[in-house]
Amino acid sequence: MDLLRERLKGFEHKIMEMIRHGQENAAIADRLHRYTRSLLITTDAAALPDVLVRELMHQFLIPQAGIRVWGAAAEHAALPFAREVSADARSFASSLSLPYCGANAGFEAATWLDDPSTIASLALIPLRHGSSTDAFGLLVLGSPDPTRFAADMGTEFLMRIGEISSAGLSRLTRAA
Repeated sequence: MDLLRERLKGFEHKIMEMIRHGQENAAIADRLHRYTRSLLITTDAAALPDVLVRELMHQFLIPQAGIRVWGAAAEHAALPFAREVSADARSFASSLSLPYCGANAGFEAATWLDDPSTIASLALIPLRHGSSTDAFGLLVLGSPDPTRFAADMGTEFLMRIGEISSAGLSRLTRAA
């Protein structure tokens, strides 16, 4: 009888944990929805990178975020998001099949943030046109918390953020 009570107690704990994870995922999905809506209602293409960064920071409580888009259309070439990016950073972005999450190991992208010296962990999200392997930009999320963006974290929502961001930002490139 005691064995059954212990097993039942273990099942209750597992169910409670599953409910908690479900609630956390629902909250993230709601934030992702609000983020997507903000991008969709932005009519000025040139304002989109600022809206994107501001909304990511607000919705997901990200301390710092930055973005670069290479190959920007001529009318956007002088804007901050279109600043020059090294060939190495472009190659690195294109090599990412999943977002990079981990320590700030001196990545060029960290210098795109307002205060890179305070960043301990990063998420680097490549921006692509559809299924293209070549990235046309890179989104960088930074935190002073070394565990915020860890190598062992799930990247499903970060991949969705990358896809949504890429779709919106594709308006800014010559290929759009």
